[in-house]
Amino acid sequence: MILELLICTINEGVRRVPNILLPQVENVRYLVSWQQTGTVNIDLPEELNRPDVRVITLEGRGLAANRNNALKNAQGDILLLSDDDTKYKVENLQNILKKFRTYPKADIICFKAVDAEGEEIKQYAEQPFIYAKRPKGTFFSSCEIAFRKSSNLPSFDERFGLGSQYLACGEEEVFLETAYKKGLKIIFLPEVVVETNSDTTGKHFLINAAVRRSKGAVLCIIYGPWSARLRCLKKAMQYDKLPLQQRIKFFEDMIQGIHYIQYGHL
Repeated sequence: MILELLICTINEGVRRVPNILLPQVENVRYLVSWQQTGTVNIDLPEELNRPDVRVITLEGRGLAANRNNALKNAQGDILLLSDDDTKYKVENLQNILKKFRTYPKADIICFKAVDAEGEEIKQYAEQPFIYAKRPKGTFFSSCEIAFRKSSNLPSFDERFGLGSQYLACGEEEVFLETAYKKGLKIIFLPEVVVETNSDTTGKHFLINAAVRRSKGAVLCIIYGPWSARLRCLKKAMQYDKLPLQQRIKFFEDMIQGIHYIQYGHL
């Protein structure tokens, strides 16, 4: 069984990719999807010239499109989403393979991530769970998600994610929800697999309208437009220490995200 890390990077970010690579491990491979905008006068780092590393290129913008490019070209049995600012340990990657052997019916397994100080980047459940019974408020970052290579895997929704026109995040939530609705078995295991930056885009709800639009859009896809509206109202009113006018603006931004999913424009 081969584990393949799908490393998505853009432009100068390819210079950081060598920092991710571990000494060669027999059953671990790397696929680097290098997205380029315009003319990029950057040489591919020499450190990527290894038998366990493949590099493919893609023109344009959009992290979701980059992930889809990686998925389309993946060859491993087990695939792990990655970015150009992550770090791994051999034992953690081997543990991913072990868990897929332990849970042969699992199509997707979500794990935990820590920051550079070893602190968990968010609050995780203490016990394993299946996606259908996930605790309220659960969400996963891309680098926490591993899955079996399968023709039944969904693509990432390119309306979402960094580099998209209106929705700055949420592509992971939509990916998992779509996979679940297609019948894939998704579980969470409370085990660390990666070190990454804890400052994810999704945490910028209070300061970024595109993140708020993403929240509304994700809720629309998961719960439908009318239930999503009620959930957006509840979300906005949570911030009872903020001025009412600001909370109304939060609600309006989330409604724009719902509108975008329904009608294709804000």
